[in-house]
Amino acid sequence: MATSTSDMPLSGGHPALDLVNTVESRGEGWRPDLLRSYDDVVVLAQRTGLLDEVQAGELGVLAKSNPERAAAALEDVVRLREAIYAIFASEDADQPYPVEAFEIAHHIAKRARARQVLTETADGFRWRLPLTDLNDLAGLFAAAAADLITGRNHRRLVRECKGDNCGWLFLDTSKSGRRLWCSEATCGTHARVKRFRKKQR
Repeated sequence: MATSTSDMPLSGGHPALDLVNTVESRGEGWRPDLLRSYDDVVVLAQRTGLLDEVQAGELGVLAKSNPERAAAALEDVVRLREAIYAIFASEDADQPYPVEAFEIAHHIAKRARARQVLTETADGFRWRLPLTDLNDLAGLFAAAAADLITGRNHRRLVRECKGDNCGWLFLDTSKSGRRLWCSEATCGTHARVKRFRKKQR
């Protein structure tokens, strides 16, 4: 079991899905939430490649000097996380994207996209969001979710882990396209042990 965003597995295969997976379990035993502070979001954004080390440090300093704004920005990220979960869980259920959740993600992504600037990097030119406000972190994740939505016709559908009391989301990159678990080592193993014990009984 993960204890923070620094040691949680990145099983989603995409930053927006890894944000969703900061809730350890989404079933009847909903537990625990790994986004307990703004720094937790910064750590996740850096681990998923949305921030570099310098940007992470700058946002960390800004959060410490503005604790009330950091707390409000964290609430926005959590709200976005639940909207992203609703959006992509609907793919697994073969249902349309829920309107309210879509609008939440769309609004934050649109605000972030409007402020992007074309920037030269080591890998060439890219659109990048200048990080001048604590709320920009939500913008990075929302823009990532928007990329996942617009790329829907060129990827497999997002799947929700079928493990007991899990609910993590992931991109199925397996050869067969029939992956059931967020991780074979955790939920997959647990499911096989459960089946074995049931047969033994």
